[in-house]
Amino acid sequence: MVGLKGRKLKQSRAILITGPAGSGKSTLAARIAQNRDWVHLSEDLHWVAIKQGHPAGEARTQEEQRIVQPAVVQQLGTLLAQGKNVVLGFINYQDPPQPLLYYHAALREISCPVLVKVLHPSAEVIMVRKKTRGRVDDQDIEQEWKNTKHQLACTASSAIADDWILDNSALTVEEVYVKYFLAFVEGKSW
Repeated sequence: MVGLKGRKLKQSRAILITGPAGSGKSTLAARIAQNRDWVHLSEDLHWVAIKQGHPAGEARTQEEQRIVQPAVVQQLGTLLAQGKNVVLGFINYQDPPQPLLYYHAALREISCPVLVKVLHPSAEVIMVRKKTRGRVDDQDIEQEWKNTKHQLACTASSAIADDWILDNSALTVEEVYVKYFLAFVEGKSW
């Protein structure tokens, strides 16, 4: 693992938000990043770059993970060293949730206060969100239903702490933010 050990932080904090595609990670991370000294970092940007020219929906490989995850950790470390607080959003698609465990370990290595939330709305809510956002790669309903069910099943991993799970099916982004993130964002809880 490319670690963050030895990096100097300026009282920075991090939030890891993961869950299935369409669970609200990016929207929630963008809301958090509206706060002073908070930055939204998306693992997806690294995946878009590495998958350029590949068929849409192609599975992520371990070899690609070994490129993407250290790059994300380096970017995360740079932002934290600059005194920024970082909210990192990424898809949960494995059991055990290797990306989550990787990022969490990197942050713990430097004793960075970290809040972890695994979004777990219902499959029906996710499918409605995907339809609403209208992305080209979300249009194969049958495949998206399979992906959604698989990704939701991955959130049941024994490696995911119960208090990390957040069912945001019936909550607005603002309600989720206020109830589960505001105190941490403001530095009132770790």
